[in-house]
Amino acid sequence: MKKLTASVLAVVLSSSVAMVSAQTKPRDTAKTTEIGEVIITGAMGITKKVDAVTSAQQVVSSELLTQAANPNAVQALAGKVAGLTINVNSSGVNGSTSIQLRGSRSLTGNNDALVVIDNVISTSTILQGLPPDIIESVNVIKGAQGAALYGSDGVNGVIIVTTKRGAKNNRLSVVYDGSIDFESVAFLPKRQTKYGQGWDKARDQYENGAWGPIFDGSMTAYGMPLYDYTGDGYITLDGIGWGDDSTISTGDNGAAIIRPYVSRPNELKNFFKTGTTFSNGVTINAGGEGKYALLTLNNTQRGFVVDGDSSNRTSVLFKGGAKLGKFSVDGSAQYTRTNFTQTTVMFDETTNDSLYWTLLQSGSDTPITAYKDYPESAYAWNIYYQNPYWRMKHVRQDYKRDAYNLTGAIGYELNKNINFKYTANLQQTSSSSTSHRDAFSKANYNGPAATYVKAITSALFLDKRENTDYYGDLMANFNYDLTDDLNLKLNLGYNYQEHRYEIMQNGGSALAVPGVYNMTNVTLPLSMGSASLTNGYYRRNSHAVFANLDLAYRDFLFLNATGRNEWSSVLPKHNNSYFYPSVGLSFVPTKAFDFGGDVLNYMKVSGNWTRVGNSSSVSWYGINRTAELVAGFPMNSVNSYRNGMVQVDPNIRPEFVTTTEVNLDLGFFKDRIRLNGSIYKQDTKDLITNQSTSSASGINIKTINIAKARSKGAEINLGLTPFKSADFKWDINAGYSYNESIVLDIMDGVDEIALQTGTTWGIYAQKGSAFPMLKVSKMKRDDQGRIIINPLNGNPVLTSSMENVGSTVPKSIYTFSTTISYKGFKLGAVADYRYGAKFIADVKSGLAFNGSLWDSGEVDREKGGFVMPNSVIPDGNGGYTPNTTIKTGGNNYSDVITWFSSNYATYGENLVADGQVFKLREVSLSYTLSKDIVKSYGIDEITFGVYARNPFMKFAKNNLNYADPETSYYGGNARGVASRTQYPSTKVYGFALNVKF
Repeated sequence: MKKLTASVLAVVLSSSVAMVSAQTKPRDTAKTTEIGEVIITGAMGITKKVDAVTSAQQVVSSELLTQAANPNAVQALAGKVAGLTINVNSSGVNGSTSIQLRGSRSLTGNNDALVVIDNVISTSTILQGLPPDIIESVNVIKGAQGAALYGSDGVNGVIIVTTKRGAKNNRLSVVYDGSIDFESVAFLPKRQTKYGQGWDKARDQYENGAWGPIFDGSMTAYGMPLYDYTGDGYITLDGIGWGDDSTISTGDNGAAIIRPYVSRPNELKNFFKTGTTFSNGVTINAGGEGKYALLTLNNTQRGFVVDGDSSNRTSVLFKGGAKLGKFSVDGSAQYTRTNFTQTTVMFDETTNDSLYWTLLQSGSDTPITAYKDYPESAYAWNIYYQNPYWRMKHVRQDYKRDAYNLTGAIGYELNKNINFKYTANLQQTSSSSTSHRDAFSKANYNGPAATYVKAITSALFLDKRENTDYYGDLMANFNYDLTDDLNLKLNLGYNYQEHRYEIMQNGGSALAVPGVYNMTNVTLPLSMGSASLTNGYYRRNSHAVFANLDLAYRDFLFLNATGRNEWSSVLPKHNNSYFYPSVGLSFVPTKAFDFGGDVLNYMKVSGNWTRVGNSSSVSWYGINRTAELVAGFPMNSVNSYRNGMVQVDPNIRPEFVTTTEVNLDLGFFKDRIRLNGSIYKQDTKDLITNQSTSSASGINIKTINIAKARSKGAEINLGLTPFKSADFKWDINAGYSYNESIVLDIMDGVDEIALQTGTTWGIYAQKGSAFPMLKVSKMKRDDQGRIIINPLNGNPVLTSSMENVGSTVPKSIYTFSTTISYKGFKLGAVADYRYGAKFIADVKSGLAFNGSLWDSGEVDREKGGFVMPNSVIPDGNGGYTPNTTIKTGGNNYSDVITWFSSNYATYGENLVADGQVFKLREVSLSYTLSKDIVKSYGIDEITFGVYARNPFMKFAKNNLNYADPETSYYGGNARGVASRTQYPSTKVYGFALNVKF
């Protein structure tokens, strides 16, 4: 494989060199601006040439970001930056994502990259709601030194988003952007298609299991009778189906769905619809000498693949600025309204009640879509799980969020060397959510099976939240030529941040009047001490002073040094001041020396060292042990409080991350070949985590500094422009990133820290191992790796403790993108490949239980189970002999059921899947009409486009479409569990239109 890769790379490079040589003429330039002369925006809005940048950064242009018309700016970054990963925390009509750069640094703190929009700290949630069409560029600062000016906020790298400013001339311009998406489910779990609904080999029309007989095509009844067929006022569940229903009964069972007993492999897929998303935006630009203005209005309406689930986002943004003598003013105001409605899981339900899991409680023969006409029946093909069409109508969440974002900046130029600038930002978000479940009574059911039908109690849950964030920077900027060869730039500043958060929750069950969703209609309200409720008001702030020094010597040698001292309210008052320094050096040999010729036209070597802290593991009021309401109170109008059961070490320190990085940037043949690479090491000490303590101490958990960790990694980017002429251009970009984080040490007596645990699996940080690390219960093996079988029951012997099976985050990621332009046509594609991770496919445990797991259909159930491959049994003398006769899963149908429904998931390794995945993330084709055609209509430019997002995915062999490895039920740092609650990923095909006036 290494030889093949090297050979291919050699061919590509040599071919590119040949093509460049053939096309290059004396006046030919591959770029109008050399790599090093490009100006980019860095931390605190400080701009500098690429030559002077001393840390790893990568810029994503607006053109690349929007080529596939993705309405989510965060997801649009996927596959386009080496070292950047987009994680899906929740799927659905309003799914959430997180951004990580260069893996994890903290065990329990925040590992997400900082988002900065127009020089102001923001959030990934705000970025998700920002229309991508108004984004000018995204600068991804991967290196810690480039983000050091943000202090603890920037410890995980920074995503710097610059929005469009408006016209640079006196001409008024109007731009329309529109698109329509057609969205469908990309995959569904592969399930067995030989056996149908039933249990213990018998047909059973009320069962959720696929443990019935082999398909024979006979007519059979499915599920609950759906109405009173006999007219006696009751729906009779007489038990037919618990044994043999070869003869369809009369009476109310005749009101059940009657279908042939055959596999219907598309029924699950047909439940999901084709969703549509309409996006429309208008941007008006105006400007002139020393002034600009921009107004943009955007609306995105999404109909999800689940019927009834939809969202609507409307955004209005105004930006303006002017130069008034020595003063300059800039400002922006944005308002975004987001609404969505979706099927939900209520506070008193579990993941077993989620819609997707309900759907999977079916055999491949279940006529799921036949129940679409019966949304008032709470039960469908089985008596254990609700009718999905009933849930879609009667268990819902309605959500509304209003977000205001106001920014103002005023600058004053004292002279050509000194200027001052103050930037202030206020972000305020208000959200309200109403979740409800309607009641369903079983009073009209009778008969033997009626005892299994559960009445459903109505319920209501209200959630209101307020977030207010203030951000202010005061900066003094100095720029002096100390000599003809030496330039100094100095930025001194003060930063203040204040964050306020309020949450109010209330709820209860048993609505007095059906369909009235307010608390006055709740007859059984939750007590305020209930674990289901969170209510509180929180506030934190921080102060900081910072300095940025840039020295440039003859435009080829650059020194950058930064320092920031922070005071944070979440840290102890006597120990809340910390200093975070960094230093970096950049050298451009191609400007210092004459290399001759155009073979190597650009070379930059840079390196840096940074030390930054992270206090995100400490809760806002962690150092102040607050009181909490005791569960069960108020009682008789009397409250009871106790001290909080979590205590933070009164001498807690931030986690300190020390990073060393070296970078190399090369340009060949006037930048027709571009190569850059980075290697880095990140050492984290004083890692913070929660430790369980004896309740006799008066607390359950203590938060302390406990561990050390190290991350190492490398990134390589190769850019090629093999062809370029007046009408044709072909760009290719390929990237590779590697990262591994290892726990070096934990305090005495502790070997591992649990980040998240299940019954047969756990996500851990273990001394000497990569983290997050997945441990599972396993089948015991001998010294030759053979599975040891218990000869008495045929089951593998279970290990006495869980064992490490690997990291839950990808160790390596390959990225690829290409753009081909020919006259008005442009073809683009983005893909990536991840490998080196393991994850829990939670869906497998449920499929094994109900008989739908693919493996359970590969055995002849009539004859029992199977001889476990590569297994042995004890030989009676302390050794083992190959197993050739003893079956796992016994010798009959019932034993097979016992193995898969009861024993299979007790071996956590059976739920593990490889996390490797190849995704073709984007394909787009656009055509821009000739200006000669449109100018007579008063139009500057019209572009038509078609595109696809995620049209193709390829998972590992042992991931039979169980889940997308990028999804994880647990956000934060316990990644690696794809839950049964999460919908499958989707693919999108669409059309786009861009008109400029």
